[in-house]
Amino acid sequence: MFSFRFCLLTILSISLFSSANLVSAAEKSDSEATRLVNVLNSDASTYDKAMACRRLAAIGDAKSVPAIAKYLGDEKLATYARSALENIPADAADQALEAALKSVKGDQLVGVINSLAKRRDKGATAELAKLLANDNPKVAIAAAHALGAIGTSDAAAALKQSLGTDRGAVKQEVAFALLMCARSLADKNKGQAVELTEVVLQADLPENVNLAATQRAIVLLGKDGFDLLAKTLKADDLARFRAGLQAARKVGPEASTTLVAVYPELSDERKGLVIAALSQSKNAGALPLIQQALKSESEALQLQAVLSLGELVSVLKADEQLQVLGALFGKLKQNPSALTEATADTIGKMNGSQTADNVQSAIEESTRKLVESEALSQQLAGLQLAGDCRLSSLTPAVYQLVGHSNPEVKQAAIQALGGTTSSDDLPKLITLAVKNPGDAAISDALKAACARLPLEETAQTLAQAMEGASIEQQQLILNQLAAIGGETALKTMVAAARSNEDALQNTATDLLGKWVTIDVAPPLLDLAQSLENRKYQIRALRGYIRVARQLNMTPAERLEVCRNTLANAERNDEKKLVFEVLRRYPTPEAVNFTINLLKEKDLNVAASATIVSWAERGTPIENTLLRDALQQVITTTDNAGLKQRAEQQLERISAQAAQEEQALGFQPLYDGKTFNGWHGNEEIFRIEDGEIVAGSLTEKVKQNEFLRSDKEYEDFELILEFKLLGEKTNAGVQIRTAEIPDDHEVSGFQADLGTGYWGCLYDESRRRKILAGPPKEIRDLPVRMNDWNTYRIRCQGPRIQLWINGVQTVDYVEQDPQIPLKGIIALQIHGNLVNQVHYRNVRLREL
Repeated sequence: MFSFRFCLLTILSISLFSSANLVSAAEKSDSEATRLVNVLNSDASTYDKAMACRRLAAIGDAKSVPAIAKYLGDEKLATYARSALENIPADAADQALEAALKSVKGDQLVGVINSLAKRRDKGATAELAKLLANDNPKVAIAAAHALGAIGTSDAAAALKQSLGTDRGAVKQEVAFALLMCARSLADKNKGQAVELTEVVLQADLPENVNLAATQRAIVLLGKDGFDLLAKTLKADDLARFRAGLQAARKVGPEASTTLVAVYPELSDERKGLVIAALSQSKNAGALPLIQQALKSESEALQLQAVLSLGELVSVLKADEQLQVLGALFGKLKQNPSALTEATADTIGKMNGSQTADNVQSAIEESTRKLVESEALSQQLAGLQLAGDCRLSSLTPAVYQLVGHSNPEVKQAAIQALGGTTSSDDLPKLITLAVKNPGDAAISDALKAACARLPLEETAQTLAQAMEGASIEQQQLILNQLAAIGGETALKTMVAAARSNEDALQNTATDLLGKWVTIDVAPPLLDLAQSLENRKYQIRALRGYIRVARQLNMTPAERLEVCRNTLANAERNDEKKLVFEVLRRYPTPEAVNFTINLLKEKDLNVAASATIVSWAERGTPIENTLLRDALQQVITTTDNAGLKQRAEQQLERISAQAAQEEQALGFQPLYDGKTFNGWHGNEEIFRIEDGEIVAGSLTEKVKQNEFLRSDKEYEDFELILEFKLLGEKTNAGVQIRTAEIPDDHEVSGFQADLGTGYWGCLYDESRRRKILAGPPKEIRDLPVRMNDWNTYRIRCQGPRIQLWINGVQTVDYVEQDPQIPLKGIIALQIHGNLVNQVHYRNVRLREL
């Protein structure tokens, strides 16, 4: 019983989580849409109206349509208006576009018709049919295309009537539109679809239209159209043949019998095209044709046969592959050409992971004969194939050619080792590489082998080779380790960075700075803090911040790198890199971190510039948080240019934030002058400069005190600003709370504030414990100590969410059905502490 109830509660919680998110997103979209409609109905600039239309294309609904539709005839805004209506999923959008058919002219009319085509609006058929006779050919052609897109019987009937027009350009487009209708009607009314293609075929039209109609007829008729397919394939005109071949592809495997039947009568060029078509459709019936083509005197046809075999490999049985292997290896004995390269590729495909043992053995044996051949071309082809097919059994034979007198053979053998070397053979290849540190070909072969062999096993083999190797040889091995990465490679690299050899330190720190996985971050920081050589210290620190700048980290990880870099950086060059990261990755946590950096004199300009750049270029950061950040810039910076830019952005963003809150329905709970709507101990709570203030910096408050709202609230969103002063602080915002008769305490949920409790959800005077909150070590990160902060609290159903300065700290779902989800709101000052709390700008919207 307990298990069932627990599962049920879990399911309900998930459902409520999802619905709360959806409701919140929907409300936000509705308010934004309302704001954008107001822009369209105002005297805003053309640009602002264009941007409004662009956004409404994503979030608009039927209520947005009238404001958009009035711009369908506007020369500058028509395109934006049409784009919005095309994407709004409401009948009202169709109706607006249909109405515009009678009112707009010229290019705007063509645009409206095109929008109706994109929406496939059947209701516009009658009006579009009238426009087929429009004097403007552009309008008539657009109407034809729209009817073709709509694709109904009524649309087809209108197009048939218009096919007799003597306007050539219009007639051609009407014909194409009829073929579009034929395609649309194929599933519902095949007979009518075929009839439409016949109508087009019988009309006096250009060849390209006739070809399109022929192709459509073949596809629609299926088996009944194979005679027409054969006739089309045998036609003298190559374009007609290609149209037939394309139709055969669309018909599918059933058409292959016709292709095979006409094959002997075709030219070599067309035979190649037929083979390609069959192989691309994975039709094994092409194999006999391919075998014939491999014996052809035409090298072009042979090449196509080889390429087609490569397409068919996945559907050929082992005995079928063996049938053609002999012919393929025969091609490899010829002089190098496009044909031999294609042949090697096809053999490589046959040597795939699912190759049958007898096929694998045949490939290995035939390749060995090529490698051991005295003929140069065959030897080179065999070496390439051995490497490409990763035939490790041929490694000893390949090694015999590494010292060959012919440089071409030697180079090919070294390259082949990159593919044939196994884990057992790897030490030998490493030895070859370290003995020839200047040989790029051997180094590349080792890199290729290491890249495909098991990572950790390979790294351990390389690390072992470091022992006893010269400095130059160790540097080569380090480069190989950097190329493969992994735990062992990283440990070996860090050890080299700590060595007493400057050359090794130089190589290792350079490679660590280019590492491509984030596990390099902790060791780089450690090196930056502990290396004695300042040059390598700086390099390690720059590599560390590069991880945050270029690699994929979580926002928390990235911000931690920024903190650590600033804590260890002595030069401005490295500090600048931190602000590049912050600018590139704006998050609420990053904004709060940057605001705190404004207090540091040597970082103020860079931090101010970062905040202003966020505002100027647009970020996903909430306007309220960005507004706070800009206010801090204006207050702290001495840079006149940055202050001016911040003031300009603050004016814009403040207006946007106020407009958004108004659209969402926020109302003030505190008027800034009186305690109207509130009650509590007014000896403790007072109003100063429009702020609610409680507590003292010289005397303790005797006990917990609460300023309480007169009204109760259930589902709501509450936003307020707070500031706590004192060495040890504690306060909070009570929500869904009950008053305790004749007692200074209250009972209910508290959005906590203060030392050690920032952003937690506490259950005051009830369960008396923290219900949810961030880990202790990061609770104070989003908070601006001794300064104003913003608390956002959202309660909907059993779900409670808290944000401080835009950073979410709690997402909690109450599981106990006995806990009330309605109550007063109260502002707390904690007792028995010397501290002071300020509250202001308290506003709420009911959900």
